[in-house]
Amino acid sequence: MDQTKQKTFSVEYEFGGVTFFKNVNAASEEDAKNQIQAQQTNATIHGVSIIEENENYAG
Repeated sequence: MDQTKQKTFSVEYEFGGVTFFKNVNAASEEDAKNQIQAQQTNATIHGVSIIEENENYAG
């Protein structure tokens, strides 16, 4: 299993003219962006902020 520390990121993105915020667990900002792009292929990412580091993440 991958032992990379997961962090919680808040991703701000626009889809269909509406701005959304979604919290995702990811290893990096790029990974967080990629998760949103995979779910909403036409979304425009406006920003990614780290919320917390999850040292005991078992995901």
